Amino acid sequence: MECAAHPGTAASGTCALCSKASCEPCLTHEVDGATACAVCGPREDDRSRALGSALITFVGAGYLAALAIGYLVFRARPFVGGIAAVVAIALGRALQLYVRPRVVTRRGPAPRPS
Repeated sequence: MECAAHPGTAASGTCALCSKASCEPCLTHEVDGATACAVCGPREDDRSRALGSALITFVGAGYLAALAIGYLVFRARPFVGGIAAVVAIALGRALQLYVRPRVVTRRGPAPRPS
């Protein structure tokens, strides 16, 4: 098998996202522990950052919902805000673990053939 970006170079693996054969210098990222090429890795990193922004929105909505439910159930006791904060933090952490991919850059991008 040849590298998709470097014809004539033997591929050492495949990108876990696009399944293209790639040489070792081209496999520059890891996404949730699987190798990814120099094209797919940055794309997943951008997607991961966008999901991080969405998580903040969900945590805020979770906090407000827990605050409203706590207010109705406990009739505005002082501990309602603390309970809502704990619920929001737990919601954010759970979403982060199950939704957002972990992207690690192994090394700089491979030089493109000239």
